Amino acid sequence: MEGDELPELKGSVTVGVITVTQLDWWNEHPDAFSEAEKVLGWEELHVDRRTVGPVIEDRPEQRLTMTVEEAAVMLGISRATAYDAVSRGEIPCLRIGRRILIPKVAMEKLLNSGTS
Repeated sequence: MEGDELPELKGSVTVGVITVTQLDWWNEHPDAFSEAEKVLGWEELHVDRRTVGPVIEDRPEQRLTMTVEEAAVMLGISRATAYDAVSRGEIPCLRIGRRILIPKVAMEKLLNSGTS
């Protein structure tokens, strides 16, 4: 992406600082949404390291989200194509502030939906 522009997310819904795309997909996969909410709750307390907050003992052992660039590599497409797919709503994502994150569980379900 050039500069600091964020892509417009087609069919997105924003609540506070969180934006989701493909609302129907998320409604059909409430377990994925619950997992994404857990990640968001954990990140909300830990993104700004300058403040002292409560320690969460059940911290995820591994990241549950990936960047758009990481999703592009996983899908074997270019970074630009991945950002275009996000802006068209083809890749389910969450936007937290300026960050666009792809929940891994959403990517797995998206990839598996073509095989069932």
